[in-house]
Amino acid sequence: MPRSVLARATAPASPMAHLLDAGVLPQQQMMQAGKLSSHALTSQYLARIRSLCSIGARAYPGIEINPDALKIALEMDRERQVHKVRGPLHGIPVVLRDNIATGDRMKTRTQAPLATHASCDSFVAARLRAAGAVIIGKSNLRQWAAVSVPHASTSWAGLTILAVDSAVDGSIVAPASNCGLVAIKPTGRAAGGQGGEPATAGPMAPSVREAAWLLAALSGERLTDGVVFDAAGLRGRRIGVTRSLFGLCAGTDALIEQALNVLREQGAELIELPPAPGPGGIETLLRSHGLDALVGPTCHGVAQPQSDLPHITVPAGVLGGLPVGLSFIGPAHGEKPLIAMAYAYEQATLHRRTPALPSSITLALRRP
Repeated sequence: MPRSVLARATAPASPMAHLLDAGVLPQQQMMQAGKLSSHALTSQYLARIRSLCSIGARAYPGIEINPDALKIALEMDRERQVHKVRGPLHGIPVVLRDNIATGDRMKTRTQAPLATHASCDSFVAARLRAAGAVIIGKSNLRQWAAVSVPHASTSWAGLTILAVDSAVDGSIVAPASNCGLVAIKPTGRAAGGQGGEPATAGPMAPSVREAAWLLAALSGERLTDGVVFDAAGLRGRRIGVTRSLFGLCAGTDALIEQALNVLREQGAELIELPPAPGPGGIETLLRSHGLDALVGPTCHGVAQPQSDLPHITVPAGVLGGLPVGLSFIGPAHGEKPLIAMAYAYEQATLHRRTPALPSSITLALRRP
């Protein structure tokens, strides 16, 4: 990774360090008040990366730093000074998976083991830049692939407050669940974009609100806070319980049963479903039972039929020191109602906990 950029990053120090995990809204409030700059925030995240590398994370070199990250952050600060704020992501650092093309000095890996420099930004990267996000770096496929490298991505939870992954073998929701993060896999496109660009990319964030902001930036859609971020978003919803995803771990099942009780308490009607979706798949199941969504544990290594449907995972607790996620799956293009349900569950439970990064790295590196 480019040492020149890391060398310009100052080490995290009180009282700034806590802001790295505080969330996008507090960070934006601090920048709006003139108490924080995007350059300082980006520098702090770069310093965290340097610190993690020094304690052993370099055994899995999972991130390529954008050598222009501080320059981009400074440009966002200049825009803010003239009262040009592009939105809630303005000046906020974001990490991308390395198969998402960026037309800069970072490499793009479209077909392993090949990695090349893309001639231009992918749609995803272009949308993020337009929203004012600072693309701070890229994480390699090994660090995201929770199916092939269990818990590897836990060591990178917290490198930045936001990340964008691409949908490969559950690789948006699976590692997010392992990291105690919210992730949204949106409705899939039929095919990828230029140069092997992934067909579907989705956000990872500490909260449903931040994940939804990032999704809105990727899609260009406008979110109405009062509709999407409604603590009563579960009231009157008919939700199917996918028992076919249970039975892999008794401890996980117990946590999800607690989550189901919360859904009921928040006004949702739960419907027990047959083990298999039957002819027509999940969308037919949703329509035939008049369901708004399906719920179940966020499972790793379990085939996801009709993976083009939107899927959100939300922290549902901790088991054996590792987070467990609750999945909400909805009909095609039903992201907004799904976000509202996930938000209501999140606000009723507040299970998200900031990871102890050195501990999580040690745990990740000890796993096979």
